[in-house]
Parts: sequence; structure tokens; C-alpha cells
Amino acid sequence: MAPFPLPYELISFVVQHLDLADIRNLSFSCKRFQYLLYEANITKLLLETKAPYSTEAREARVTKNYPSALRRLLKRRHAIASVAPYLVAVVGLAHEWIYENGVLCYLTGLELRILHLHRSEKFELVVDMSRFLHDVFNDSCTRHKFDLQLLYYSHDIVSCLYTSPSGQPGCTATHWLLVFNPLEGRFISVRALESISDLFVRNNHRFLYYGITADDDDDRGHEHWEIHGFDIAAEEWLNHPLHILECIGNDIGYTVCFEILDDHFYGISNQTSLTEEEIEWESRYNCFRFPLARDGFRRREDPPSHGDQLWRREHNEGPIDDRWTSLFLLRDEATGHLQAVESRREWLYGRISGRRTYYTTPIRFDPDKRSKKHHPMDNTTPRYILAKVQQSAAAKSRARNPHAVHPGDDHSVVDAVLSKCPIRAYYPSSQTSIDVVDVSTSFDPADRRFRLRGNTRRLWTPDEIAQRKCSPAAEGAQDPDGLLRRIDNLYKSEYGLLWPPEQDPSAPNAALSDLHAILNPPGHLCGGAQGSWDERSMVYSTGATAEGLKALVFISWDPSIYLAGTAPYPGDMSFGRAGDWTDGRSTAGFAPPPAAKAAGGGKGKGIDTAENYPPLQYDATSRFTPENPVVGGDAARPASWRSIEPAQYLTISRAYHFAR
Repeated sequence: MAPFPLPYELISFVVQHLDLADIRNLSFSCKRFQYLLYEANITKLLLETKAPYSTEAREARVTKNYPSALRRLLKRRHAIASVAPYLVAVVGLAHEWIYENGVLCYLTGLELRILHLHRSEKFELVVDMSRFLHDVFNDSCTRHKFDLQLLYYSHDIVSCLYTSPSGQPGCTATHWLLVFNPLEGRFISVRALESISDLFVRNNHRFLYYGITADDDDDRGHEHWEIHGFDIAAEEWLNHPLHILECIGNDIGYTVCFEILDDHFYGISNQTSLTEEEIEWESRYNCFRFPLARDGFRRREDPPSHGDQLWRREHNEGPIDDRWTSLFLLRDEATGHLQAVESRREWLYGRISGRRTYYTTPIRFDPDKRSKKHHPMDNTTPRYILAKVQQSAAAKSRARNPHAVHPGDDHSVVDAVLSKCPIRAYYPSSQTSIDVVDVSTSFDPADRRFRLRGNTRRLWTPDEIAQRKCSPAAEGAQDPDGLLRRIDNLYKSEYGLLWPPEQDPSAPNAALSDLHAILNPPGHLCGGAQGSWDERSMVYSTGATAEGLKALVFISWDPSIYLAGTAPYPGDMSFGRAGDWTDGRSTAGFAPPPAAKAAGGGKGKGIDTAENYPPLQYDATSRFTPENPVVGGDAARPASWRSIEPAQYLTISRAYHFAR
């Protein structure tokens, strides 16, 4: 029997015109089509043309294992769209924590523990901050009470804020920015800060930048952003900071976003000064970037200000509940284009209830047309004013791209109260929003019950289009330009997907009760919840004990993340991996044929194990063990303040995986 139902060349031509989700479904339609996900040349073609900027594609260029990378990408997107994670675990107890670039950094007392979750590490790098600070400062600064705040982690570099009591002998400043590489056991920089207003840090392996808001020199009481740079290789701070002379918002993640992507530092804001906001008919994004270089501040670029590129909304679209707004930057996995993704809860066109909608806006820069809005080059301090375009109050309404607008439901059931929806994530590549929501009806703060709640959409199939009619709910005065009707005609939406399922009172399930206890660790429910997420996972803390320790809950959408000692979920898996192909880590579909197993390089029936996925290239951290505690750097460098210990989650032992 021939392995291919159609000529190879014809299949290669056809799949180039299909979406990845359609290719996945095609592989389910017939056993003979399963080679689409296992044959090396076709999987390379699909990955390089459909998602060349994804983390899986970057990995495949190193390992050359394109079949495994493509299946992993499809599984990740499907897990997000179906709100069915591959793993949930309580990974630590902390007083304070951050989750950046797949790495969890958390403070337990004066121990800083660093765990690479994306790489399923079994060991943690532990920094004794008391000894570390003793090496940085003299005894008079460290023997008194002080505060530590974690700021950022990337490329093995930790940034934190040290605050000492004012007026202590020997302490020349109250606030210090500490930058160090714990993996190599070396200090990078210690810098006194006069202000920590809205302090943030971003870095890669070459440059580090921190920003604060500062008062203008005039008497108007306005503030501006002031960004300082550090050359890591030369171990030198850049002489003069960058001043952004416009009020572009100061709530990071809500009204302003700063990121390092590739070789540029980006800043974007959805806000302007209040005096201008009152008279402007339109709201537009402010955006800038500069290259990561010693003279990068002077080579700052603004995106072209003409056309509709920076247009955000018109004020006649309705009021906004700014508390729900979020703003972030990313690169599209298919095109590599920079995108601003903003979530807004709006009362569009006079609607009775507010509705959260996700807007994706491409931001393009022209490197040949650098902004010249600055003082002469002999000025010692670069000072820039962001590009502004004045619009007439009679400006015509602009037509939005329905593929770039994702309406959610009106949130009238679960999360109408902001405090019941503390973590809100959006995944453009999966066209899915996922929130961590409190579904408890009790007013007791200790009686919270967190679950995952998702809204997703996909394009209608031709058969579905033929069988349905345009929804009348999307027509009328509340949709004057027909946008909602066009979206409804293009996409099939599913609202209110909840995971895990509720317990059946008539037939209690012990495994399901344990699963809910992982998402809601007993004794850790009082206090504010907070969270962080990326394209592969999320981490949130639910509350603190009497000692102030918060439980950290980790949720993974990536099948390659497989924490040691994690037990398979013993209960009914019908709510978890339905719709996956059987490859040793799922429960439905077809087993790959022998030829597919050989092409995919898997084990058993095509199992994609975590060991098949090497470290990703965007983060330089390498695996370490107690026998090999230092990877890179000067192995002989003394560093009594660091050690290697088993990961805390091994002791906690509260985790399930849903891959079979």
C-alpha cells in the first residue's frame, strides 16, 4: 500500500494554502495524511512558511527536528484554544516573585531561588541574599532592616531594587539598583538611584536599560520618562539618559509598555497628556524605538505618522473602563511584524453592558527615516518629543480590519467585578483569551475558587457558512459600520470555556478535588492574587499564609514542559486532551505509522518527550546540576552566596500532567 494518498508534489503545493489548524485537521481525516506532521521536508516547509518566528521554529533550525517542533506548536495552540493545559503544579512558596522569559525568580526570606520552568529543570539556583548584600555593601547597610524588590530576569541576569533605611551611617543612598549574574557568580553593576518612580528594567545579553518618571524642568507639574542605559560588555553606564518629553502613561502593562525585541528597545503607550486628551477627537498610539547600541538614544525612530497606522479609537465609540485595559507588544509568529495588542472594556455605541475586546495593531518602522525631533547633536542630553498627528473633530470614521478585532462576551456572569478576574491573558496566535477567575459566590475572601476561563474563535468552515445565517444580534444601531456583523460572518466564537470542570455533588471525584486544590492551594487564599504569563505558560499566586508566603501555581500549554516527579492525572481525561492525536501524550486520534515514527524521531508511538526539546536560543541559561554548578563564565570565581539545590516543587509534590 502506498504511504501517500496523493503525489508528494501536489500535497506540498496544497498545504501551502492551508492554515496550520486546517493541516492539523487534515492529518486527522485519514491515517495516510498523518505523514504531514511527521515527514521532515513537509514539516520544515510548513513551519518555515506558517510560523517562522515562533519559538518552535527557532528551535528547529538548531536541532533540525522539524516534525517534532511542528507537532509541539500545534499542540500548544490547540491546548490554549481548548483551555486544556498539559500541566498544573504548585512550584514554590514565596514572599515575592517574578516570572520572566520562562524563568521563575522568587524570594523566600533572604533566599533568592531561580528555576527555569520552560526547561523543566529539577534543580534551582539559590542565592543567599544576606551574603550577597554583605559582599556589595558594608555591614552598616546590611545589618539593619531593608527591602528587596525583584525587577527583571533575562539572559541569566537578575535585576533587583535594594532599599535601605535612610540616614544609616555609611549608606550614601536609600535606593540601589543591583544587577548580577548568579549563574556565573559575578556582579555586573550597583547603581544608586535618586528616584524609583515607576521603575522598570529591561535587558538582553549586551545592554541593560532602566526607566523612571521624572518631573519636567518647568512649573507645570508634568512628568516624562527618563531612560538610562548600561553597556554590559564594557561594564559602563551610558553618559546621558534619554528623555521622552511626552506624558505617555506610567502604568506598565496598562497604559505603557517597554520591551526589548531582537536588537531594539521599544516603547508604546495608549495615553497622551490630559490636556490634549480633552480636545482630541481621536486617540492614537505613541510609539518609538532605538537600536541597542552605545549611541542608540541618538538613533531613535518613530513609526510613520501618516495614515491610520497609529490610530487607536474614536471617542464617539463609547466610554472605556480603564481598569480592564492591558497593553503589550509582540512579534507575529507568521509574519514577524511588530504588533500592539490592547484589551479594552468598552460600552460600544451605547450598549447597555461593557464588553471586553482585543485589538491588534501592526506597528511598522522605516529605518531609513529616523526621527529628527531632537536638539542639535552637540546637546549633551538627547531629548525627544514623540510624533503627534492633529486630527480634525470632523474626522471620518475609520474601518477596522475584522481579523484584528476579537470581541469577547459581556462578562456579566463571572468576572464583572475586577477583583474576581486578577489574571487576564490573550494569545493572538490561538485567537484565545484566558483568564484566571474566581467563580466562588461567597463574600468570604478565604473562600475563593479559581478556575481558567477562556474565549476563543476560529474561522467558519465552508459547510458551516452554508448552513447558517447572519446573526441579527450583530446588526442595528449598536453596529453602525457593520464591524461586528463582519466578524460574526467570519468567525465562530465560543465563550465561557471553564477548566477544570465542576465537581458533581452526586458523585464526588477525588482526583478532581485534588486538581482544584492545586489551583487553589489550601491556606493560601487570603490576600491579593497576581499573575504573569507568556506564549507557553502562566504563573499566579493566590494569597499568603500568616508568615507571608504565597503559593505559586504554574500552568503549562506546552507538551515539552514536563516537571520531574509529576504524576499523570488519574481521573477522567475527557475534559483535557480531547481532539489530540495519540502519540503517547494524548488520548484521541490515530497512532502514527512506522514511517512517521522514524521521520519524527520519537520514542514508542511517536512520543514527544521533554528531553527532545533543547534549550531555546533567546535565553542563554544552560542546564546545571550540583556536579556542574557553573556553566559559562569564570568557573574559579568565588561566590559563597550561591548554591545548587533540588527544586522546591519536588518537595511540595502537588502537580498533575495531562499528557498520555
